[in-house]
Amino acid sequence: MAFKQKRIDADLKRAALYARVSTEEQAMHGVSLDAQKERLLQYAKENNLTVVDLYVDEGISARKRYTRRPEFLRMLEDVKQKKIDVVLFIKLDRWFRNIADYYEVQAILDKYRVQWIATEEDYDTTTANGRLALNIKLAIAQDESDRTSERIKFVFKNMVKEGRVISGSTPVGYKIENKRVVIDENEAEIVRTMFDKYIDCRSAKETSRHLNALYGTSIDVKSMKRMLTNSWYIGLAYGIPGWCPPIIDEPTFNLACKIVETRAARYNGTRSDRVYLFTGLIHCPNCGRRMTTYCCSNKNPDGSVKQAFIYYRCPAHTMKTCDMSRQFNQDKIEEWLINNVRSEAEKFNFDLDQQKKAAPKKTIDTAKVMARIDKLKDLYINDLLPKEIYERDYAELSRLLKEAAEQSSAESSVKPLDLKQLDNFAESYQNLSPDSRKAFWSRILSKITVTPEGDFTLTFNQL
Repeated sequence: MAFKQKRIDADLKRAALYARVSTEEQAMHGVSLDAQKERLLQYAKENNLTVVDLYVDEGISARKRYTRRPEFLRMLEDVKQKKIDVVLFIKLDRWFRNIADYYEVQAILDKYRVQWIATEEDYDTTTANGRLALNIKLAIAQDESDRTSERIKFVFKNMVKEGRVISGSTPVGYKIENKRVVIDENEAEIVRTMFDKYIDCRSAKETSRHLNALYGTSIDVKSMKRMLTNSWYIGLAYGIPGWCPPIIDEPTFNLACKIVETRAARYNGTRSDRVYLFTGLIHCPNCGRRMTTYCCSNKNPDGSVKQAFIYYRCPAHTMKTCDMSRQFNQDKIEEWLINNVRSEAEKFNFDLDQQKKAAPKKTIDTAKVMARIDKLKDLYINDLLPKEIYERDYAELSRLLKEAAEQSSAESSVKPLDLKQLDNFAESYQNLSPDSRKAFWSRILSKITVTPEGDFTLTFNQL
């Protein structure tokens, strides 16, 4: 195609070619990256410009700030290194659709005396009329971009509300069928095993090794912690309970999240003869910190270990920031729990029953709220309701839905403990291996507090 004739200053020799296309523009005629590259290269050749480099941001929307365009930032660095005299792009909307960003970058270009040219549009920024025309063009482009963004967000909200996916990626354990998220049973089994193992051993590394041995799958520690706290696995996505089918029950998920948050000490798998049963569970009654472990032992004359004793102590005491000086013997803690965990569980169930009797009744009718939201949406779509009123009323109705969901969650999440698992507990417990004992306490308890006087307070897990 023939380019508009533009005046090229004699001292402009080194050109940077900039091209950008967003995901939704990939298939649009005239803005593909190949088309932009071809036209820019042709323009540089016809005007005897030396191409310094080609800077291409692919899949980047003009609505995003320039600080989120990797290639654009690389080009600015070359500008600051004084490698560029002029920047070429085909049209202004490839450059910016945001007035504030435009002038922020223009200040950098002016500082280093770098010009820009839209090869297929004509702008003159040396006159007042030229700058006015540029501002109008940018304002129109920004308004169009904002309106498009609002329409897309509105469409996405409706898709989410209807349970339809808005992207092609899903967490491990799910897949997409007919534009809906469904459970992938093969991967879901891996997810369930991951949650169970992590709760038992409280170690992401050990859980990763376990999954690799069972399924040949490798999940790094960082990814695993994201998975363990991903609410999709209990069906909660985009803030909507029940949006997708749950893989993990809510009590198991909440327990895993608690363990991740408290950064329970990691099992290193190197000492099968020394198991710290209450790692991550014992808390200081004064400062609330998780107590650390240490071991001391009696030795035989030949130097071999006769008997090892495991203790829990507050780490802040050694730093003189907590006055909790007492240390607690693991064997004595274990003995107390064996003798009292059943009665403590019964007390928990009794207190829970009294709380439910005293709790206020649910007052929000979610069906009516959803009906009002549907009516509100119809009015807005048919231009019968101003945007400001729609947003105000939608925010209020969404607040009511969230409040109702919280009430429902509070009612359903706290359940009575299953006392059957504690039948004949003392006898069956003695037959467990040390690792199994640790797993048992990790599953049934989330916190143990022991006062200097030896009084225990237990916090039970909801499993």
